[in-house]
Amino acid sequence: MSLMTKLRLPDEMLGRPAPSRRQARPGRRRPQKSTGLSPFGHGLVLGVCVGMTFALIIGVVGFLVTRPTGAAPAVAAPAADGQPAADRGARGATGAKEQPAASIDVTAAHLGDLQVRIEARVSAPGTYDPITKGQVVAWTDMVAMPMAHQQGPVVMTEVSGRPGTYQAVIRVQMVGEYNVTVEIRHPMASRADKRIDVQQVRKS
Repeated sequence: MSLMTKLRLPDEMLGRPAPSRRQARPGRRRPQKSTGLSPFGHGLVLGVCVGMTFALIIGVVGFLVTRPTGAAPAVAAPAADGQPAADRGARGATGAKEQPAASIDVTAAHLGDLQVRIEARVSAPGTYDPITKGQVVAWTDMVAMPMAHQQGPVVMTEVSGRPGTYQAVIRVQMVGEYNVTVEIRHPMASRADKRIDVQQVRKS
């Protein structure tokens, strides 16, 4: 056997021990590659998300609860001095629809001796049916000196045999032009005005 043939033969045939392959030690695992955040990082991100969600919910609830609302309108209380309701200040505006006002037709006549007869025909809105058993009052006030010579309120009584017609007599204090105010308070609120000129004490 030539020298070249010996060189080509494996070590086992030449009587040499074969080199042993390195075996992996039992119980030893290869290190795994990192796939993302650590457990602490995951917990931190989750906590931030939950906190932001709760903060958003609390903010929305707080906005809905503390949302500013319109102030309640002030409604003038009935005055004890007997002045017309319209003269006690502006009425408070409400969200509800206002009740329809009754129709009032006022006539006034000077009877003499500074006495003025006031007559009012009160009817329902739309239908113009006479309103009976209503609470109707009247005032007189001098145009030249407002509030100085005011008379009233005087309760107007319903005329017998004339449903919806109310009448009253008021004696004014002096000659002059007067504003006559008639107001119905029940069953629906409304008012009307009429001017009358009283220029002589006794009417011929």
